[in-house]
Amino acid sequence: MMENMKINQLPSRTWNWLKMNETAVSGISVSGAHEGNLEIPEGIKKTVCPAGLPDRFKDVAGGMGSDMDMLIRESAAGAVLLSADSDVYGEPARIRFAYGAFEHSLNTFGILAKEGSNMTVIMDMAAERNDAPEGTGTTDGKNPAAVSRAEHTGLSAVQTKLILEKDAKITLVQIIRNKNAKTVLNDIGAKVADGAKLSVIHLFLGGDKVYNGCRAELIGKKRNFTADIAYTVADGCVLDMNYVALHEGKKSVSEIRTDGVLHENARKLFRGTIDFKKGAAGAVGNEKEDVLLLDDDVVNQTIPLILCAEEDVEGNHGATIGKLDEDLVFYLESRGMTLVEIYKMMAKARIDAVLRFVPDEKTKADVASYLESEGSNGCK
Repeated sequence: MMENMKINQLPSRTWNWLKMNETAVSGISVSGAHEGNLEIPEGIKKTVCPAGLPDRFKDVAGGMGSDMDMLIRESAAGAVLLSADSDVYGEPARIRFAYGAFEHSLNTFGILAKEGSNMTVIMDMAAERNDAPEGTGTTDGKNPAAVSRAEHTGLSAVQTKLILEKDAKITLVQIIRNKNAKTVLNDIGAKVADGAKLSVIHLFLGGDKVYNGCRAELIGKKRNFTADIAYTVADGCVLDMNYVALHEGKKSVSEIRTDGVLHENARKLFRGTIDFKKGAAGAVGNEKEDVLLLDDDVVNQTIPLILCAEEDVEGNHGATIGKLDEDLVFYLESRGMTLVEIYKMMAKARIDAVLRFVPDEKTKADVASYLESEGSNGCK
């Protein structure tokens, strides 16, 4: 067990007075790796690494920071490496987790796109269906369907490290909808070489306390990193995010786009950093967040940050934070919609705007069905 972890630290400690430079979590324990369901298409090689990822991944830093790496070393849970030598057409690699309410698990993945290759990996981190018979599925004889969220003690932790060689492309889709976890830790680190392109798509749809870190190091010329993020947080839940685009080579491009909804006493902290290092001449970085506040009791914190050690660069950042227009609400209510239905529609629209970027129709249909059944209610 790690008594105290500091995660999601800003690259520059600029927010001391608001205590938003980092997040502290405590009492994190891991009992082993989760047995996920992996569907690996032809063209992608899967390698089980009992001793952890190969050495070339060790200097790939994740967005959560060094304490996450320490947790992985202490857990000794092993890793899975996915690699592609050429373009992979057709079906993506799919990794599906179905967590239980009392599970404490950690999984580590490496994704290697060799020179000129192209691959898509979809990770769906979901809650286990609560349909076990009475007296099974828990350690104390409870029916999982009768266990309240307050009683869940689960932890789901995943770290994914990516290496993109010259002219390679990776699309990584991660869907977080684990309502069985008290704590969700999701960590991403990537190194992107000359001409390579990394696209990360994040959908945050459930979890009591969700912590997410993503760091892309653009080490070569003309490389590209995009992150499209959508979230809906409700019912007193917490979402804590840290995205870092680190520009080191010339003429690189980064885009971090975030769109979300907060309601029902939700709390959210978003850190978005574009870091231009010396030598990143001609680089362009853009970061934008759009937040819709549906209730007065929510807490929203947004930190757009640009760091610059190079003159010939272009960096843009901004945030739009607001509530539903009263005239629009009145119009929709006059057409027979209830306030709850209006909120659900608005939340779903935010998710759908990012869901359309997912390059897999099966995944899009599954998430759309989930949103219809759950009503886009975040962690509720």
